[in-house]
Amino acid sequence: MQPEDIVRSGPNQYICKQGIVKELPAFVKEWKHPVVVTGIKSYEAFQKYAAIPPEWRVIQHKGYSSPEAIREIAEQAASADLIIGIGGGTVLDTAKAVADHMDIEVITVPTIPGTCAASTPLSVIYDQEGNFIRVDYHKRSSYLTLVDPLLLLSSPIEYVKSGIGDTLAKWYEAEAIIRNTKEPVSLMVEAGLRQSVYIRDLLLQESLKAVESLERGEASASFTAVAETIITLAGTVGGYAGRFGRMAGAHAVHNGLSFIPETHHVLHGQKVAYGILIQLALEKRNQEIEELIPFYQQLGFPVKLSDLGIHKDQEQAKKVIAAHACKPEESLCLMGSFCEADVVAAINVLES
Repeated sequence: MQPEDIVRSGPNQYICKQGIVKELPAFVKEWKHPVVVTGIKSYEAFQKYAAIPPEWRVIQHKGYSSPEAIREIAEQAASADLIIGIGGGTVLDTAKAVADHMDIEVITVPTIPGTCAASTPLSVIYDQEGNFIRVDYHKRSSYLTLVDPLLLLSSPIEYVKSGIGDTLAKWYEAEAIIRNTKEPVSLMVEAGLRQSVYIRDLLLQESLKAVESLERGEASASFTAVAETIITLAGTVGGYAGRFGRMAGAHAVHNGLSFIPETHHVLHGQKVAYGILIQLALEKRNQEIEELIPFYQQLGFPVKLSDLGIHKDQEQAKKVIAAHACKPEESLCLMGSFCEADVVAAINVLES
């Protein structure tokens, strides 16, 4: 039995409520030595909103969720009996991996609705230069996940847009995997697929209003719905559908892009959004590409290599993306058989 074949529905406990993060100390009373793992900007945003008890140790992490960083933080937090991750996706993936390494519980507090990292029992692992290595599955889900819409209003707009792009891929990737499998799927897989449809429709309907709400600095039903969709609902697709609801073509393209230094400034979800279009082009679903383009333009999502910062040596970049996306261990193979020439041709569809 592989980890991705096990149904993991989400956090052990989950609360979404305005002001809930200010009650964090009340949830931690039973632990004696909690250690906070956070970032630089994320901790600054958190401190402006809520207070950390002075007796809690705080470890600030800057960089990727790399094996080296995980080991180093675990050593620094050697006396901890609880890890509290406060931050964006990279910080939370690091915190979860540290807790798993130490075999203790983890509480997650997202400061940005950028990924579903706060709600998933896994970590995406990169090397210290930001190149994708693997996905690690953990023994535990988070003991508690707290989503506070008022705290999330301090999120940079580009990170929220990135979360929208990453989460939009849930439907396109799950649908492609399930459609291309030859074996019958379970009720839980069907549940994951139906969640992905709900997620897609909600994002297409509410994302623009959510971004406008964020620009005004005002909480709204649309902003809360999009934040919960990114942070929590997104995780239920893979949680219920397992390997049928995981990454496919869009993330394989993202992983290929991670090997091109010019794209390292581009946020994860922006690359995944571009990968959705490449995946659709691979399957010759050009009508769906045309339907998505206006939505992409309104949110500033990339549709060409130049939008990703790739202006020179584009032909070489296409080869790099295709070579990594088509590796046997990559997720593109979950939705069919494609060669490097197919991926290059799909990129050319968008370039033209």
